Amino acid sequence: MSLEKAQSSESATKIQQPQETIESPSHLNGEDDEKGPIAYRMRPALADIFKTKTIKEIIQSVLTKTLQGKKYNVEDARKWTQEIADSISTSVKDLNMPRYKHVVQISLGQQLGAGYRYVAKCSWDAECDSYTSDVFSNASLFCVCTVFGIYVY
Repeated sequence: MSLEKAQSSESATKIQQPQETIESPSHLNGEDDEKGPIAYRMRPALADIFKTKTIKEIIQSVLTKTLQGKKYNVEDARKWTQEIADSISTSVKDLNMPRYKHVVQISLGQQLGAGYRYVAKCSWDAECDSYTSDVFSNASLFCVCTVFGIYVY
């Protein structure tokens, strides 16, 4: 009788584990998914490269639309730089360049007859990363806009 009690108490303490099969994603098994084989991309596809020509046209359009006929004013300059940067950033984002991050840099100043030097140094992959820049100026102000595109591995 004590043996039966021991067996029954053993069966009472056993917890039934549900039988579940967990399948790993197909790309982990080396199989193709519906888009084709998954591979780690070290370079952008030709169609996905940083679109410097299109971005330069965006920069020119936004600078002209925002600054044409304007006179330099410190308070307005703060507002204009923010508007320009936001507008260009949104337009570049809408180009849908996969795995690219971008930085928009704006420099706006008053025309006083003095020279202006603009230098940018970057540490990047020259095959994938790129930039484009444009300048707008009138009798009262100047604006330099640069958009950097960095491919994320």
